[in-house]
This record gives sequence, structure tokens and C-alpha cells, in this order.
Amino acid sequence: MGKGERDEPRMSLGQTDCSEALLRVYEFLDGELGPSDCAKIAAHLDECGPCLNEYNLDTTLKALIKRSCSAERAPDTLRTAIMARISTSVYRIEGS
Repeated sequence: MGKGERDEPRMSLGQTDCSEALLRVYEFLDGELGPSDCAKIAAHLDECGPCLNEYNLDTTLKALIKRSCSAERAPDTLRTAIMARISTSVYRIEGS
């Protein structure tokens, strides 16, 4: 494969393509998926090296952030503002 080329989306055991797997990787990492979706993502990661590499990078990043920020708590105003933005973003996606 030449420089700048990307793998075509792959399908694996659970019929999950790379774009879906990568879109849901943080939900998978955080244990926010149901058993069926979790199994689909896990099966895809078992079969797809590029997605597994991205998952490993995200796992490492999450652990680094947790280790670096474990002693600090975000101010309540910041936490509230972030949650409001997340709620607004979800509404816009679902309301489209």
C-alpha cells in the first residue's frame, strides 16, 4: 500500500465495518455498549489489525490521561458546561 492510501473498510464476524468500530471505540472502552454491540466491536477488533492498533492507542491515551489527571477534579461549572454541550450535541444529531 502506498503512502497516504487507506485500507478499505473491513467487515468481520459481527458485520461491523471499520468506521462503525472506530466511531464506537470509546463507548466500548468505557463499557457503555450492550452485550450484542460489545461482542460486535470485540469481534471486529480481533479480525482487523488497523482498528486494533487504533483501539490500543486510545486505551493508552485514556490511561495516560487518567494517570495525569487523577489528583485533579474539574470545577463544577466546567463539568456542567461540558455536560450541557454533550446533551446539545446529542440532540442535534438525533433531531436532524
